[in-house]
Amino acid sequence: MSSKRVMAAGWGVALPLVLLAGCGDVQVAAESEVPTPLVDPLPLTVGIYYSEDFSKYAHAEERWGVDWKAELGPYHVRMADRLFAASFREIVPIKDLTALPANPPYVAIIQPRIEQYSFITPKDTGASYYAVTIKYRLDILAPNGAAADSLTFTGYGSFKSGGMTSTAPMVLATKAAMRDAAAKFLVQFPEQEVAHKLLAGTPLIAAAPPPAADGAAQPAPAANDAVIEMVPIVDPNAPPAATATTQPATAPATPEPTPEQTPAQVPSPEPQGQG
Repeated sequence: MSSKRVMAAGWGVALPLVLLAGCGDVQVAAESEVPTPLVDPLPLTVGIYYSEDFSKYAHAEERWGVDWKAELGPYHVRMADRLFAASFREIVPIKDLTALPANPPYVAIIQPRIEQYSFITPKDTGASYYAVTIKYRLDILAPNGAAADSLTFTGYGSFKSGGMTSTAPMVLATKAAMRDAAAKFLVQFPEQEVAHKLLAGTPLIAAAPPPAADGAAQPAPAANDAVIEMVPIVDPNAPPAATATTQPATAPATPEPTPEQTPAQVPSPEPQGQG
């Protein structure tokens, strides 16, 4: 791995983010300049496709009586443009996966997705920090649009509250998570099997669909299907949740009641007022 690509782990993402919270709309802006990552681009030409789910991504939820909304789509497009332009010799924007050229100049198409945006606040844990997790999926498509591979990169970011308003540390934690995921992509993507294939000149082919229970093949998922999974962050310092009792494979004639399984919950301290 080149020294420049190792240096990529320190690349910063300076983006204006919009995060709305509490009693009104609050816009927090940072530097608009997105610095160029210091990496050696891979000698590949790839297509880049942004779905509407990605380019307009927003997360909204109510917590502790506060309505949170993070509008992340446009800023992720800007970050991805700079990230992919620095990672590959040439990128080709793809506008429509259903109207691809017969003889494309690219060896693969990359479609990024945001699968998860979740966060915790000081009220969730009793600690004095905000933390954000963003899980990304990169669908790697063959030049004809067929799904060939799929990779995930997860970014983590945190920032101390320090008596600040709730908006500012959440924005800074979000930017840190974006930066973390971008650095992981820069360092880890060249080591993936699909990257080795592309660098070796091996054409990508459609991934085989998983077999069904009866042995018949399941139809492959559409290349542009959005997969959104919201998973709450669990405080790593919280005690492990008790394992629920599972039902036996063959139920007895008169089954005894078993505890209902519930997912692990983030500890919920008493509300201390809105941030």
